[in-house]
Amino acid sequence: MRIIRIQEGSPAECAGMRGGDRLLAIDGHAIRDHLDYQFHASGEEMRAAIGRDTETATREIELTRSQGEAWGIELAEDPIRCCGNHCVFCFIDQNPQGLRRSLYVKDEDYRLSLTYGNYVTLTNLEAWEIDRIIEMRLSPLYVSIHAVDPAVRRRLLRSRDTDDVRPILRLLCDAGIRLHVQIVVVPDYNDGDVLEETLSELEALAPAVQTIAVVPVGLTRHRARLTPLRLLGREESRQVARCIEIHQEACLVRLGTRLVFAADELYLRAELPLPPAEAYEGYPQLENGVGMVRAFEERLAEAGPILPAAGGDRRVVLVTGTLFAPFLEAAMAGTFDVRVLPVQNRLFGPTVTVAGLLGGREIIHSLREAGGFDLAVLPPEVLGAEDRLLDDVTPREIAEAIGRPVEVGFGEGSR
Repeated sequence: MRIIRIQEGSPAECAGMRGGDRLLAIDGHAIRDHLDYQFHASGEEMRAAIGRDTETATREIELTRSQGEAWGIELAEDPIRCCGNHCVFCFIDQNPQGLRRSLYVKDEDYRLSLTYGNYVTLTNLEAWEIDRIIEMRLSPLYVSIHAVDPAVRRRLLRSRDTDDVRPILRLLCDAGIRLHVQIVVVPDYNDGDVLEETLSELEALAPAVQTIAVVPVGLTRHRARLTPLRLLGREESRQVARCIEIHQEACLVRLGTRLVFAADELYLRAELPLPPAEAYEGYPQLENGVGMVRAFEERLAEAGPILPAAGGDRRVVLVTGTLFAPFLEAAMAGTFDVRVLPVQNRLFGPTVTVAGLLGGREIIHSLREAGGFDLAVLPPEVLGAEDRLLDDVTPREIAEAIGRPVEVGFGEGSR
């Protein structure tokens, strides 16, 4: 790995390392990325093999440091492992043009799963990488399974590398690697009996499999040249919800945990009431849309007022997606002198209803039409890298476009 910079006065500088060197190995172990470096450079002593462009021979350097002291080595960023699948429901394939560049990257990198909770399918793992995950105890990992039946999974992922995932899962689970699993339910692909089989086999791997999130497929209006798919209907959503309820009851008796959790959107599609807060067991899959509404209600009850700069004589409008708007209106009733503004998603289409996928331009359009307010408050979920929305618009640019102040707030879980 290329060394970008050596900190002045650090053990690395004192040992003779410099920026531009290549860190080849530590104590005989090859250094391929930051994980190798963090794992093998964790002690107070190390023997580093260094490559220098001006020299043909490898240098061997002995380093020591005090407890808690940094080595002072800054390495180049790791290249992201990309996805080789072509999933029929891939959301990135349904992105319109003009979004942030990072939103078109299809990552399939177990290192990002470990550090950021990104979901991986495990289809691109080499044998040495499985050994590495086990040796380094890289846990928990977040895994997209969708179906355990190899033929069904291959049909969903459309990858030549889609072998039977069950041997890998068993190997990881037997080694004590903890897994959080997701299943995206696609009608006519992995619902019904396929879903039953998948849940049953995953439950057999508990407690290593710690949670299973069941999420209805999301479709945008940008599918003109993609595989025809459809959303779960009301009755189909009810069948999936009932299936999850049955498995939850059995897991609660056998394992002491419900283990399987449904995304809020599934209950809303089924027109069923959401489970109580305690049924989400601490919200382990909140980022997957599981328990967003109840988490927001709990936070509101515990923290009290959570709107920035609300109250006084200012008229406040809360921007949100159409999915969460009714819950936000109920939560705000009699508490704040505010108005909730559900924004129709023009960027992805009306079937995409969460606030996190709203673009800045459609928010500007809705706020201009709404009028009659002094302050607009955006949910934090709309912001991504560098505090920008999906279409690269900033809250400041929204404020300039509508001629009123814009702030970000009203709490975690406000989808």
